[in-house]
Amino acid sequence: MSEGTTSRINEEGHEQSVLGIDLGSHVIRLGKVTTSSQVEGFRREPYTEEATQSGRALVDQLRRVVKRTIDEQSGSAISGIGIAIPGLVHAPTRRIHALANLPDLSGIDLHAELENEFGLPVSIENNAYAAACAEMTLGAARGVDNFLYLHIGPNVSAGLVIDGRLQHGRSGLAGAIGRMNIYVEHLAASVQLEELVSAGNIVRRTRLRLERDKTSALSRFSTGGGFTYDDIIDCAHNGDELSRMMIDRTGIFLAIAIADVISLLNLSMISIGGAVAARQFLVEAVDREVRQRMTEMLRDDCRIVAASLGIEAMVLGSGLIARQAIDRQG
Repeated sequence: MSEGTTSRINEEGHEQSVLGIDLGSHVIRLGKVTTSSQVEGFRREPYTEEATQSGRALVDQLRRVVKRTIDEQSGSAISGIGIAIPGLVHAPTRRIHALANLPDLSGIDLHAELENEFGLPVSIENNAYAAACAEMTLGAARGVDNFLYLHIGPNVSAGLVIDGRLQHGRSGLAGAIGRMNIYVEHLAASVQLEELVSAGNIVRRTRLRLERDKTSALSRFSTGGGFTYDDIIDCAHNGDELSRMMIDRTGIFLAIAIADVISLLNLSMISIGGAVAARQFLVEAVDREVRQRMTEMLRDDCRIVAASLGIEAMVLGSGLIARQAIDRQG
């Protein structure tokens, strides 16, 4: 048994796991992350109606979920808590900024509240950072020292790894690729990337296009309250031309930003995450457009691939990051 493993065994001889949590757009995902980098007891907790409306109610639900999970442990102890969020964390204050599809938490010191209540070290990270950590540990980026993980969901963000280390920037705000402005020719304007390629904005663009193309399979949703990003993906897989075109165009918008990042950093890989069923469509579209925007030498250095881990990636990554922080503290 290694020295590192010994330090993760409690006095009763039980393995000390880390609790990984992902604040998703509709549910809280969580599970225990073991010393062998496995997620055990993975589950989803739907948000209460109050938690979707109030930051304080959201924090209160999260505290109840954490307490119940800790209380349920019998064969292992929880040594820390890692949380992945669809937004940014200001490192100097550890405050959360600009959550997507969730109530504002910027006025609540979530980090301090959880540490004080549970007496455990807490780590809060952007969800793309967490997924990047998981991908470099067990996924498509294993053994790759220079890559970008791109998350496409309610928020659009990136986890950048250089020389095998996640890069946070001066204030922990690196990776805000969704806030980059790109010039869109048919609009003759610069637009924030997230306004085009987040899940909600893909739906918005598709609805506008559907007004001119009633032949799409998506038309059947018009009387049932509308369609979702997942519906667009399903229709694309079933051969719907409009749905496939909208995902392809999303890939083109992404490529405008990604090509510049690859040229600047000479990355080895771009790993595209988000909805599993959309990844391969996006990879193909991004790869085609990137190849038209870059020099051959840089282009051939960088592989564009689908992230290989599924919905547990951010739970795993948040737990791994929390464990790394605990190890650094001794």
